[in-house]
Amino acid sequence: MHGLKELGFKPVAPVLETLLARAEVAETGKHSFELTLFDLFAVPSDMHADLPSAAVSRLAGSGERDAAFWFHADPVFLKPTADRLLLFDAEMLDIRPEDADALVALFNQHFSQDGWHLEAPHPNRWYLRLPTTPILNTNPLADVVGRNIDQYLPSGEEANQWRSVLNEIQMLFHSAAANMQREADHLLPVNGIWLSGGGCLPEAVKSDFVTVMADDALSQGFSQLAGVACHPLSLDALTQKHDSSSSLVVYNSLFRTVLSADPQSWVDRLDDLERWAVVLQRMLQKKQIDRLSLYPCNGQVFQIERRGLRRFWKSRRALADYLLGGK
Repeated sequence: MHGLKELGFKPVAPVLETLLARAEVAETGKHSFELTLFDLFAVPSDMHADLPSAAVSRLAGSGERDAAFWFHADPVFLKPTADRLLLFDAEMLDIRPEDADALVALFNQHFSQDGWHLEAPHPNRWYLRLPTTPILNTNPLADVVGRNIDQYLPSGEEANQWRSVLNEIQMLFHSAAANMQREADHLLPVNGIWLSGGGCLPEAVKSDFVTVMADDALSQGFSQLAGVACHPLSLDALTQKHDSSSSLVVYNSLFRTVLSADPQSWVDRLDDLERWAVVLQRMLQKKQIDRLSLYPCNGQVFQIERRGLRRFWKSRRALADYLLGGK
């Protein structure tokens, strides 16, 4: 978002800026959305292994708990250029259910002897089950969107084997009837998958949350794993909350606009987030909640208590200061 000002966009969110200014700031050490969620549900992370986000996210679509190893196997379009291969994710592809079903069936037929199973509970979210645990490290899809994939390819002891597999999948999908039909319909082909978030379901999670309000699969999966009620994001539902129980609200719409490099949509989403900030500030003032913790997923948490709202000497700063890493 460094170029927003140059493009004529000036992020304005006075209530959110006020909350951030009057908060106590603590370090969490969790510098991503996934790491933050795993920490909030008390699941330890291993810096030498993937976070098992695929197994948790899959719960949101299937509700089935098992002990299998799962990867995100997200459908992507890989665009070759003169000297690199660029990746575009499913949000940019308009994948139809029949496209996903056909490609998944083709994959499962091709790799049946390996015992691999691909499933697509949603056209944009695919998961791969393996019979054994690979010795592999991967990178989240969000790190690769719109970029050259070379530096993000799997690493580890079995990296060469799995890079060959990814090439084989590209060749398999290249001639798929579903992709030929997509191109005839003036749609980009789904010519590959991106593996990430491999692992098995965590053995245990711990949550102090009574409710979760979220639209993303990982948060919904964690709520199911923890036995916590999960509801769609809704300001109306939030305003009807009148108890002091701990709730988790996951608002991540801004992130998608960053991946899409769409500053106007980013500003629109920020306006929507500001409406949430107005409601949450009011709930603090009316004693409907005792404390508000804001996790920007950048290694910090901003904690605001009711009495903190009266810290008028703590001047509001421009949101851009926080976006550039300031406290």
